[in-house]
Amino acid sequence: MLVYLDQNHASRMAKHLLGQQGHEAFGRLHEALRRRVLAPPSPFHVLETLYPQRGPKEKAGYLLPALQALFGELSQGYWVRPWQEVASRQGRGLYREDLLWRGGSWEVPADLSPFQGLPERLRGLPPLEALHTAKAEILSRTGLKEVPFVRLLAELLARMSTDPHRKPRPSDLLDAVMAATVYPYVDLLLTDRYLRNLLPERSVGGRRKEVEALVRRLQGE
Repeated sequence: MLVYLDQNHASRMAKHLLGQQGHEAFGRLHEALRRRVLAPPSPFHVLETLYPQRGPKEKAGYLLPALQALFGELSQGYWVRPWQEVASRQGRGLYREDLLWRGGSWEVPADLSPFQGLPERLRGLPPLEALHTAKAEILSRTGLKEVPFVRLLAELLARMSTDPHRKPRPSDLLDAVMAATVYPYVDLLLTDRYLRNLLPERSVGGRRKEVEALVRRLQGE
């Protein structure tokens, strides 16, 4: 089973490994995942670990050794390729070898610069116009063809930017690019409640009840 752990799931497992209290459910999830799944790290983990958008700067990177140990157990040596490589290979179809490779590094973060300002560009637009605008902007900014990455990223950004009941978050762009990269390939995306609701078919949120239900599911397989 191919599983992607978003930064919240991975960091809470890492905090449990460090002995921090309050993350016991994620410790049990870690045990349930071991030897049952392939869960690779990605350039998005590097970006969020070394260059976090929130929290004191002096704490940036403090989880790196624990995350390296965590993914050392779960990844079988694989990494998620940079989104640019994944998207550029999708013209021939969706194959997991186009998502995974062994060339990743904890020194190379994801580059989101081609999409900077795009969520703000979409705000205030009607949903359908936001979707068309997002797709056109992504195509022009990346030079990609209309592959699954482009379509999913446009949909996620449009829905995030036009949701009248939700305040935009600084992490929205990263979350959308991450999900557009990995979701077409994985069996499970472990993410936050909002992305789980946007991608309900193969996603699990991070609330305690959801985590415990997933542990039971994995242990029963």
